[in-house]
Amino acid sequence: MNDTNDKPIYELKPEINFCTCGCEARLVKERSAESEKGKLRYVVRCLDEICGQQGRYTQYPWQAILEWNKSPMSEFPDDFNIPFMNLAGLGGEEIRQRLNERRVELEQKIKQLRADKVSGNADDMKISRLQLMWIIYAQSWAKLKFPREEELNPPPKAEPTGSPAAGSPAAGTPAAGILASAQMQEA
Repeated sequence: MNDTNDKPIYELKPEINFCTCGCEARLVKERSAESEKGKLRYVVRCLDEICGQQGRYTQYPWQAILEWNKSPMSEFPDDFNIPFMNLAGLGGEEIRQRLNERRVELEQKIKQLRADKVSGNADDMKISRLQLMWIIYAQSWAKLKFPREEELNPPPKAEPTGSPAAGSPAAGTPAAGILASAQMQEA
């Protein structure tokens, strides 16, 4: 499944989600004060001055949008399309599985592109990173849209008991790990 080059990068630019306050958010381009060359940086900001929420500063506009969209400041859409993946007709668990598989593929591809260090792969690297950010955003959306049982009802956290019981190894020690391993084998 090599669809990285099928879509020009400009076709992969996402729409900006609304802010959780209900107001529209916008992409802002600024010159970086920290850079001697005055490089451009991008950020998404809520248009409501009272709200004032903003995303993370990034090097690319699409990166700023995807950072905003996957953040808790962004209002997730009910449904959206990933420009390089068709998830139509799939159930929630199938969607989550396909997204996980694609994420692993992209992470491996990026790792390989870094290892190859070929000068002509800059565009391929940029598109792969963009697709990876899309997948991470889609995974955040899918986790909210199609939660698993353990995500809906997380197990209660154990109360800290203070110091370990007399005769038991302290947590985090090799002996504690061996003890835990032995207890799991008994069960």
